[in-house]
Amino acid sequence: MPINNQAGDRYNPPSNLSQDFEEYRFEDLEVDELFWQTNKPKEEQIPWRKSSLTEGRNLKTQTIHSFQRRTKVYQKI
Repeated sequence: MPINNQAGDRYNPPSNLSQDFEEYRFEDLEVDELFWQTNKPKEEQIPWRKSSLTEGRNLKTQTIHSFQRRTKVYQKI
C-alpha cells in the first residue's frame, strides 16, 4: 500500500539550483547588459551582451548579431 504524505504532497518547492529569469524586450536593455535568448534551463543557454541599440555579442563565439528591437530576451534575476 502506498504511503500518503500530505505535507509533502502540498508543498514541493522548486530546486535551489533552478535559475529564475525575467522577460524583457531587447530595446529595454542598456548597452553592455547580459541577456539570454531562452529561459529554459534544459536548452543550451549562451549568454549575450548588448553591444548597441540593435546588436548583441554572443559571448561563446564572440560574434555580433543583429536583433529586432521588440525581440523577447531574458535576464537572470
